[in-house]
Amino acid sequence: MATLTQLYARIILDTNRDDMGSGGELEQAKIDAVADAIAGHAGELFWFNRASGSVTTMAGTATIALPAGMRIARVVTCSGAALRKVPLEAIEGMTNAAAPAAGPPSLWAEEAGAIRLWPTPDAPYALTLYGIAELGVPAASNAWTVEGFRLILAEAKRILFRGALRDPDGLALASDEAREALAALRRETSRRGAAPPATELPAPAAFNIVGG
Repeated sequence: MATLTQLYARIILDTNRDDMGSGGELEQAKIDAVADAIAGHAGELFWFNRASGSVTTMAGTATIALPAGMRIARVVTCSGAALRKVPLEAIEGMTNAAAPAAGPPSLWAEEAGAIRLWPTPDAPYALTLYGIAELGVPAASNAWTVEGFRLILAEAKRILFRGALRDPDGLALASDEAREALAALRRETSRRGAAPPATELPAPAAFNIVGG
């Protein structure tokens, strides 16, 4: 199982820059590059970063926090039925109407790391959310340093060659490596049948802001 320390060591080896080691002038650049590489792919669903969780609504509260450990919600269900995802502006327009509706939620939208429901729940409802996990940079190791090792290695080198190292040839090679690694992860995700959770549920119908 590859660790963050091993990832750092491989970056130093591949770039041939000892000044990226502990206490070196470019150590922080290396650390930042790995963090940026992970952040750059944190919003894409792979087989290893799927997440699910449950939350319960409160009567009169339309905004619900995501379950712990979830970065992005892709699908929201209530009693096994998928709610329709709509733009936040659509829900805000209905919520600001003279007589806001209350009842079992049927629509949802992303709202600053949370979800907004409509109608506003009039009672506790159990929701199940499916989406992408918040993995982040590990203290020791996680899926980014194991399953995503090649991708994060290549992306970190690409960031370094483009920035601190100013190496066009290295940038070109690292960019090719990153594309190949990303394609391999996407193929493996498809092979494992780990498509976005929405494909496991009935496709939500198109939302009409007038007719609902």
